[in-house]
Amino acid sequence: MISVLFAGNILLMLFGLLFIFHFLVISSFIPYNIVWAGKISNRKAMIRMESISLFLLAIATIVVALRMGYLQLAIHPKVIQIGIWMLFALFTLNTIGNFTAKNPIEKYGFGLLTMVIMLLLLQIAIAQ
Repeated sequence: MISVLFAGNILLMLFGLLFIFHFLVISSFIPYNIVWAGKISNRKAMIRMESISLFLLAIATIVVALRMGYLQLAIHPKVIQIGIWMLFALFTLNTIGNFTAKNPIEKYGFGLLTMVIMLLLLQIAIAQ
């Protein structure tokens, strides 16, 4: 097993890279047909869906930063722990969704990435 500190730092780095990725999708440097299982049909829908992605990513970043002690807010540790478990559940579902995607980049690239994130979140969730 890896340490909680290492897992948290890797998660925060991956979340930072994902922020950059989603901003590149929004700015059209990356085509939006490789995200959301290729189901986005127009730019307006892409902006809405990518905004959801960025919002959830911001929440995930805050929760992990709180768990790691990098961010100090008056939130009970149990609430943070529940947040980590909720992120684990979200990324588990996201991993399943990615592995069922038709686009090979989403299926294998992002499927593996979300699986790594899911496992890192599990490591943080089970550690005391």
